[in-house]
Amino acid sequence: MSKKIKFQLFFFTSVLISSITFAQNFPREVHLSTDGKMLLTGDLANTSFYNQSIVRDIYLDFAQTNYWALLTQNYSSKTDIAATMTIDGVVYDSVGVRFKGNSSYANIPNSRKKSFNITLDAFHEGADINGYNIINLNNCYDDPTFMREVFYQHQIKMHTPSMKGNFIHLFINGADWGLYPSIQQLNKDYLQEWFQSDDGTNWRAQRPPNSTGSSALVQSALNNLGSDSVEYQKYYTIKANEVANPWSNLVNTCQVLDTVSAANMENLLGNYLDIDRALWFLVSENAFTDGDGYINKGKNDYYNYYEPETGRITPLEYDGNDAMDTTLNTWSTTHRSTNISYPLLYKLLAVPSLRQRYLAHMRTLVKDEMDSIETSLVLDEYYALIENTVMNDTVKLYSDSDFVREFPVLKTFISRRKAKLLGNAEVNKIGPTILNVKYESDGTPWKQPEANDSVWVSAQVVSASGINHVTLYTATGIMGKFSKTVMYDDGLHNDNAVGDS
Repeated sequence: MSKKIKFQLFFFTSVLISSITFAQNFPREVHLSTDGKMLLTGDLANTSFYNQSIVRDIYLDFAQTNYWALLTQNYSSKTDIAATMTIDGVVYDSVGVRFKGNSSYANIPNSRKKSFNITLDAFHEGADINGYNIINLNNCYDDPTFMREVFYQHQIKMHTPSMKGNFIHLFINGADWGLYPSIQQLNKDYLQEWFQSDDGTNWRAQRPPNSTGSSALVQSALNNLGSDSVEYQKYYTIKANEVANPWSNLVNTCQVLDTVSAANMENLLGNYLDIDRALWFLVSENAFTDGDGYINKGKNDYYNYYEPETGRITPLEYDGNDAMDTTLNTWSTTHRSTNISYPLLYKLLAVPSLRQRYLAHMRTLVKDEMDSIETSLVLDEYYALIENTVMNDTVKLYSDSDFVREFPVLKTFISRRKAKLLGNAEVNKIGPTILNVKYESDGTPWKQPEANDSVWVSAQVVSASGINHVTLYTATGIMGKFSKTVMYDDGLHNDNAVGDS
């Protein structure tokens, strides 16, 4: 086997704590494999309200005859008006309803196909449906297929936190309002699914109403705005908070990201930022050309969550209705990485080891989520599910022919974007093969480690192109900061014979 430098292999594993003791503390989207040897994230199919196998009917009934005028009047103030909601025969009395959206509202002034926010506990504390207290119905402005965001969030969820989505058939006071994608609210319900608790701080990268300062599209990208938190409050909005002095955590992260050296990036910045999740977040936006997220519009319409259990911030995908934009297929694999205004890209990808990890994540995403056959099956299922409702939707923003014509564009996007990404020499490599991964505690394979146990991790790693070295990343808990350890093939570290991979 050639010893030329061909690959740096980053081998991630977690030493799992007893599933009996700690399984109840796992976030909803995190679970152990059936054999208890792997920690899996985001691989479960949507169930309950967000079940994607059906188009769910929602009936809204307003007592006020002038409800439309009231909804229009209350748009700017985001004030709910009461309605009765019926889903699956269950009646929810006095839910709060309002119009939502920015361009999707302002750019369709004469259309009845508005986007709706439905808050179940607006007037009755604790009201929810299957644990969710907010329903968002999006009007698919700029998306004649009705399925872009649902599909995008579905494809990235095994790699980065994403919002659930499904399809809704809406009726208002008995009138048919047609099809709507329902996209999960990025609130505490969401945080409980992806993090160890919802006891941290959740910011939306968006200028608060009536705030001052230059464009949020320039400043809300985890840029260093100085030590005064007042400057950050011009460009970020706290959506939820359970910690004291929340702004200090955001300020510290931004300042460390700006000032840390490349040599100390992983060690120091890793105390403030979940670097691996940040890389997956960036890869996902790039691969699916999210035109309304961090890496394009500039840091608008994404979230940051401070997790008190780890003391780190994680950037979160949001508002993916502009994903899979065919006009953005010119994006390079490392789009914006030379632009200092985008520090997550500019700083992280300047570190060779982090750049290699980013590229490895890109290869994984392309291989697992952009397979033309598998993605076509998912899209065909969506199309068959919603076709009849869309064709009979007399309120929709686009025509029947737009719906039919635009659907193949999504499949074409997948094939062309995949080709574009694999056209990059850094991405189009065959990675090493990892086999026979295992660990043992005090000599017993797969024994759950106890305090002071000696734990050995082994794997067979082979590549026709040669391997320079293998690095093991381990973390305490289920989401702790990774620590690096060199793995050996010298016959002296429980690794069998010298040079046997």
